[in-house]
Amino acid sequence: MTDLEVFLGGVVVVLLLVLVAVLFVVVYFRRKALAYYANWQTRQTGAYTLGTHQVMGDMSQVLGTFSMLGEYEQIILLSTTSSQASMDLLGVKSDSLDFIELKKKGANLGKAERKIQRLVAERKVRYLIKDVELPDSVQVSDRTKRA
Repeated sequence: MTDLEVFLGGVVVVLLLVLVAVLFVVVYFRRKALAYYANWQTRQTGAYTLGTHQVMGDMSQVLGTFSMLGEYEQIILLSTTSSQASMDLLGVKSDSLDFIELKKKGANLGKAERKIQRLVAERKVRYLIKDVELPDSVQVSDRTKRA
């Protein structure tokens, strides 16, 4: 065997080793990419499902509110800055004040909703009037244009 043949044989072996290493890297990162893609799809499906449930809940609340307009003298829609309000409506009749939680048929009450239900059942309900005073230092003025 000549020196050239030995050298070329070594080059072939090194190239084969590099090829095998590149194949391992490609397979590794392909699996990782597929795992990330599957995780992403799962998150997207979860977000879609959550959004669908939110829309269905909102529709149930609006339709339920309109269906009860004839039953009460007043229907008071409660709004909140909380993302999970624990009560939807107050219904006023001549002889009662009803705390109303609208739920899709078969849905369970949440922890905060059960707490309100318990407080009402235990007659731990109060009617409060709060006085609010605005401070004298509040000023409203025109905004000046910036240069």
